[in-house]
Amino acid sequence: MTRSPAHGPGPGLCGSCRHVRRVRSGKGSTFFLCRRAATDPRFRKYPPIPVLSCVGWEPDDEPAPTTGEDA
Repeated sequence: MTRSPAHGPGPGLCGSCRHVRRVRSGKGSTFFLCRRAATDPRFRKYPPIPVLSCVGWEPDDEPAPTTGEDA
């Protein structure tokens, strides 16, 4: 996902990580939830974007689904 400067930076590594879940707010904003944060305190639940370096990054073959709720 590449974003123009008017819309802010893209998500960096989160955009292609198997551990991300995209969460869409009721106002249309998209947040990137790191599912590794649930079991490993080294990871932030919602890391600052763009993520340029991450020891937990693993490539994802499928794009993460976007949900309207936060678990």
